[in-house]
Amino acid sequence: MGFSAVKAATPVVLVEHQGNYQGYFERPRLGLVVSQLNTSASLYWPAAKLFKVDVETKLKLEQQRTQLLNQLALLKQEFQQSSEPGLATSVEKLEKNIAGWELAGNMNLPLDPDSVRAKKSLNPLLSEGQYKLVVTSRPTELQIEGLAAKQKVSLLNAVSVHSYLDSISLLEGGSSSFVYVMPASGEFFIAKTGLWNKKHQEVLPGTLLFVPFEQRLLPDSFSNINEQIVELLLHKVVAQ
Repeated sequence: MGFSAVKAATPVVLVEHQGNYQGYFERPRLGLVVSQLNTSASLYWPAAKLFKVDVETKLKLEQQRTQLLNQLALLKQEFQQSSEPGLATSVEKLEKNIAGWELAGNMNLPLDPDSVRAKKSLNPLLSEGQYKLVVTSRPTELQIEGLAAKQKVSLLNAVSVHSYLDSISLLEGGSSSFVYVMPASGEFFIAKTGLWNKKHQEVLPGTLLFVPFEQRLLPDSFSNINEQIVELLLHKVVAQ
């Protein structure tokens, strides 16, 4: 068999979902992929995520992770030198969490099959490579990252972000005045949760909350560390 024949027999796009693989020998549109993988009425597509898992993408994310962990190690050292052991311990716990994240390239696309098929702009051709689709039944828990003692709480109807934060303990240095809200698709935003500025902002199933460092506690040279963490967190593969 010649090289061209072998190449022709190799899928240009491979999508994995719960251990099953779907291969395509021509670049498929997103609508075709999600329709073919929509195998159960219980799948909750508003919380679905599609990740690119090829070697190049993962390598870039590992480099990003290494840079972030190096920054956190320096921040921990600065807190230790400033006689702030509680803050140093919080950084150390965050380091361990970040080191354990499964990372892949979040495509950040709406994936509901009906919506994708109905609107051409939501139905792009996928570029060549390997992908991982994460979609399960409707999530019943809210995932929390950052400076929080718990990483999961029960998802409740008509409950505001600040109510979830009121129900958990924060690690030392964790902000009680704002939190990052990261929906399954679309842009993340900052919710104000302090006693003086909180607003009623509900979260959808599949949302991830990130509890950041209180900004006033950060040395000037680490003023953007929260944003750096969020940029990497966008690419965490979260099992629903």
